[in-house]
Amino acid sequence: MNLAELQADFQGLVLDRECQGAEWISGSKRGITSKRRLEIYHNAYRIRLIGVLRDTFEHTASYIGDDWFDRLAGSYVEANTSQHSNIGLYGQGFPEHLSEMLEHDQEVAELAHLDWTLRRAFDGPDADVLTREVLEKLAASGVSVEKFSPVPTLKLCSQRYNTLDIWHAINQDEVPPEVVTLDEPVHLLTWRKGHSPHFRSVSVIEYAALNYLCGGCDLEAIGEGLNADFPDADIVNEFGLMIARWLDDEILTVYND
Repeated sequence: MNLAELQADFQGLVLDRECQGAEWISGSKRGITSKRRLEIYHNAYRIRLIGVLRDTFEHTASYIGDDWFDRLAGSYVEANTSQHSNIGLYGQGFPEHLSEMLEHDQEVAELAHLDWTLRRAFDGPDADVLTREVLEKLAASGVSVEKFSPVPTLKLCSQRYNTLDIWHAINQDEVPPEVVTLDEPVHLLTWRKGHSPHFRSVSVIEYAALNYLCGGCDLEAIGEGLNADFPDADIVNEFGLMIARWLDDEILTVYND
């Protein structure tokens, strides 16, 4: 058996659900069977990935408790091998897994999604942030800015339950409130400002504007879209206030072709 075959066989044994077929592994002088020796690695692989999920989905784990989290994380690990050299990227599909496994407790999946987006905002790509000062310098130099781009860590999501209140309670070591289905979805914006992940709720108009922004629309197209979507709103004033806040929140970059 050459090195490549050895590595492939060993990986297959570690990933195998039942940890079968370890007969080719040499026995130990201390009398430990080859299967038992392999089981050490077999279990360690799963424990390590469950630990990664627990670290990434900290609020979710606190909400549902250790036993339930370990059980659900374990079933996710069995069905999803690690595909990245960066272990921090493991768990992208965990919120969807929770949604499938906890059909009648969908706030858990929403909580996990918020945990995931905040963690990915923390270690997401850097960008040259557009500030008021930068925009003023561009204007002074005669550069016309007709289009912005969102920073790469910006994400939008909607929640159907009072998940945001649950997240805040857990974050402050308080007892989470009872689950409530909201009359209207709450829209959330997540991103990184400086070195810290941030999130806040956004209005229906701002949510639409941010979707236009993320879709690559220029400022004129965003304004036209908002006027069509919200004919009774003062879009000129609303849009002006939004851009000012976007600059303060540092969620914009200058668009480059």
